[in-house]
Order: sequence, then C-alpha cells, then structure tokens
Amino acid sequence: MKPLSYGIISTASINDGGFINHIKYIKDADLLAVASRNPKTAKDYAAKRGIPRHYGSYEELLSDADIDCVYISLPVSLHKKWSILSLKAGKNVLCEKPVAGSAREAEEIAEAVNSSGLIFAEAFHYRYHPLSSRIEEIVRNGEIGDVRSVYSQFGVRLFDKGKVQFRADCGGGALLDIGCYPVSFSRWIADCDDAEILSARADSDSDGVDRAAEAVMKFKNGVVAEINCSLADLLPPYALIKGEKGSIFVFMPFSPAFRVGPAIIEPYILVVRSGGNIRSLRVGKNTTYQSQIEAFSKAVRTGVQPATDIREGIANMKLLDAIYEKAGVDRSACFDSGAS
Repeated sequence: MKPLSYGIISTASINDGGFINHIKYIKDADLLAVASRNPKTAKDYAAKRGIPRHYGSYEELLSDADIDCVYISLPVSLHKKWSILSLKAGKNVLCEKPVAGSAREAEEIAEAVNSSGLIFAEAFHYRYHPLSSRIEEIVRNGEIGDVRSVYSQFGVRLFDKGKVQFRADCGGGALLDIGCYPVSFSRWIADCDDAEILSARADSDSDGVDRAAEAVMKFKNGVVAEINCSLADLLPPYALIKGEKGSIFVFMPFSPAFRVGPAIIEPYILVVRSGGNIRSLRVGKNTTYQSQIEAFSKAVRTGVQPATDIREGIANMKLLDAIYEKAGVDRSACFDSGAS
C-alpha cells in the first residue's frame, strides 16, 4: 500500500523537532511538500530538509492532489481558517494545539469536519505515547481508587519577545501555548468535560497576552484540578494524580521521550503508589510525535477519528475560555487575524 502523503502548512520552528524529525521513521507516512507565503522561503526550507515539493502559498499546497494529509503549524489565530480550507480541499488535518483561539472557533471547525467526513486531530502528541496509555490504564482500573485531585504544571522561559507566543494578533499567551497541556491532562484524567473555575489568575500585558497563568477547577464529578503555566519561568513539567487509595507521580508527562539522531532518549519518571506499595514503571519506547503520526495515519486508514478529535478540542477550548474569563483577561485582539 502506498504511504500516506503529508504536506506542512507553515515553516514554523516547531516543524523540525515535532514533525519532520519523526515522520521519516514511519512506514505509512511520507513528507511530500511544504508551503510558505514566500516562494523563496519555501524553496530554501524544502532544499535544506530534503522535502520533494515546495509551494509559495498555502492554497497551492492544498491544490496538490497527491497530498492526503496536512499538518498545520501556523499561529493559533490562523488555525480555524486553514483547518476549514484544508478540509474543504479534501485533506485530512493534523492541527497544532490549541485547536483554535476559542471554543466558538473550534465549533466552526467541527462543522467543516462533520461536512467533510475527513479525519481531524488536535496535535496533543502526548496522548498517543505509551506512557499516557499506561497512566490511563492505572487510573481506569481503579488501582489508586477514585481520582480526587490532579495537579499539573508546565513552564518554559522564552526570551525573544518577538515570538508569536507574545503577540496578541497571533493568539499568543502562556495559557494557550503551553497551559493547554495541563488543562487537557486534567480533563482526560478526570474523565469529565464540565468544570467550574474556582479561581484563576493571569499575569498579562496591556495587549491581553498572558506571560503566566494558574487556575483551580472543580469538575462535575468532584475531581479538583490545579494547573500552572508560564512563558517567563521554567516550571519542571510534572503531574500528580491523587486517588482515594494511592497516587501517580509523572515527571515530563507531555514530552517523555525525544530523539537525538536515531536514538530515543527517555527522561520521564512514572511512580505509582497503591496502598503501601510503591513502584517505578517504564513503558514501550517511542516518541510522542512519532506515536501521534502513526495514530493519525491509522485513523485516516480506518476512518475512525483519533483520541484528540475535534470534540476533544472543543471541550478543551471551553475550559481555556472559562479560565481566561475568570482571570479577567480580554482576548478580543486575538481572533481572526491575518498574522503569520
């Protein structure tokens, strides 16, 4: 069977570590093309990375009948537009997280997904890694009892204030850029979409871009979740799940493994306490990004929407919207922009 052909919309820096460096290890996926708004940028980018085809506009790539799937790594403010246009062009879509700038925008994408019958996934790559599968198995089989609380955090220190993460017109902000991970993790572990935001705080500039954010939420099933994120300070990524009979501690839940050349390095830690028993676990070796592309390609082959489908995307965006509202952040400048 001919491998599925992928095209990348954007020449963003995330492409290299998050997509290009992993797709070459997958039998059922080939990287065929890349598109930029600048023809020379696209040509140089493709030549440096050995990508066969390059296009000087996103529309040209979508017109390529040989492309089965597109990976969208544009700024958040452009996710809705190019997801919908890609689906209308007959392409299956893997879109970078967060899926859109708001739940309203995510719902518009959902309409296009439902009309097209194509596969759509939000690129929460961690959900496809064997580590996440093992955590879910432990939680769902009742080994730590009913989940009572979840704490998770993720913070990086970005010094370049010109990056899209700090631009309101690009849909920037700590909560959307990396806080979406702890929110996604909390929803997934709690196994519930509806939550009341008990408290929320954001350190924001006058343009509405948050440098850091934190929130406490209570899901309708009683699980309390606390999240913390920052683009200004390094917060070691970890999560602590507490149940009535035990707990799960996981260090680096969102990026448990990465590649150095062909080698896979696994710095994660998974410790489970159940009653008086404490043990450290390891899982099958893979990277989150490779696991994600493999799962997405399988979804395209089978026609079954993947774990991080548009329904999941909408649910996550509703919580992100609610956190921003509770924190009093005005994000009116963050939508429907022409930024790139």
